[in-house]
Amino acid sequence: MRTRAVPMRWQGLGKALPVLWGLYTGSGSVPYRVCVDLAAGSAKCTCPSRKFPCKHAVSLQELDIPDALPPDWVEEWTTRRATRELDSSPEAVARRLRAREKTADRRAAAMSSGIDGLRDWLLDVASAGVASLPGRPASWWQAFIARMIDAQVPGVAAAVSEIQEIVARSGPRWTSDVADRLGGLHLLCFVQPRSRLGVTIPEETVRATPGVSDRWVALLRLETDDGRVRTVRQWCWGRASGRWVVAIRHSAVGAPVPLLPHGQESSALVHFYPGSDRVALGELAGSRPPDVVPAPDSWRSSLASLEPMLMADPWQRLFPLGCASVRLCGTSLVDSSGHGLPVRDDSGLDMALALTGGASFDAWGLWDGHALRLGAVTVDGTLEVVA
Repeated sequence: MRTRAVPMRWQGLGKALPVLWGLYTGSGSVPYRVCVDLAAGSAKCTCPSRKFPCKHAVSLQELDIPDALPPDWVEEWTTRRATRELDSSPEAVARRLRAREKTADRRAAAMSSGIDGLRDWLLDVASAGVASLPGRPASWWQAFIARMIDAQVPGVAAAVSEIQEIVARSGPRWTSDVADRLGGLHLLCFVQPRSRLGVTIPEETVRATPGVSDRWVALLRLETDDGRVRTVRQWCWGRASGRWVVAIRHSAVGAPVPLLPHGQESSALVHFYPGSDRVALGELAGSRPPDVVPAPDSWRSSLASLEPMLMADPWQRLFPLGCASVRLCGTSLVDSSGHGLPVRDDSGLDMALALTGGASFDAWGLWDGHALRLGAVTVDGTLEVVA
């Protein structure tokens, strides 16, 4: 899957939402024609794959695609589909319903097979022991990751890939970190939330649901790059609701643009993905410099506030965390009661110290269970983003 999201393999990319299209250069002499209708959840590709959607249609949706006018072959496909959809006879409606049910049944069967394979894999790891993982060859990891992708559970594939990276990095805590991830996968076998399995929902479908209006402060941000797609995540706090939401943007070419203006307070309507704190943007009314965000008075009360998030999503790894009146003491940020949390020694901490001059400040960051990644501070009544 990694090479299929490389832009150099694509040409003629374009979008006229909700339709995306492009030509993929594969092993044959003629590029594959790939077209996806996000609104209808439909795709067409000239490759010989019998999977639906095929790997090329999935990869097309991961690219940063410019607006364009549809070429003739795309117009022909959309027109042909529209003609079929216009047929409202009972027979046509029943036929489309059977086709959707058949597709859903195939996906469910593939996912069930993938979960069964995950159970067997976890038993294999448990019988050999966590200590055996550093000796596993890369081919062992990649074979199982590819199997999970073929079973249409990319969320499991990403989780196993993360375990592989933890093992490769080693470090003093790698065994406990791996055991934690394995426990999460074991729980996944029984609960099977669709969002964690990697079942995607088109953004247009999410926007069709009722939204929530608030003044959202885009306070914390994290950018990652897995080698094929760059991702920016924002944690935004609602002034009226007091809740945190997560906004995610992906791009295969260049840095992705955050969903909301970062470091600003925006009046916006957002729509929630099912069973998740992730949101899609509906309407953005305007942005301005943010007012101060009230922080808990101690790390103890701040950590206690994470309980609802953990209960709603026990697989979550990063949490927005804040505390008032902290100071740097060694490698920790210590609150007024003397309790401290380890903080990452990075550019965010350097900027915070430069802004505060060593004085106490209100801190906001992302907590991963080991250390705080500082993202914003309040200095003299002004909220400043530092990462």
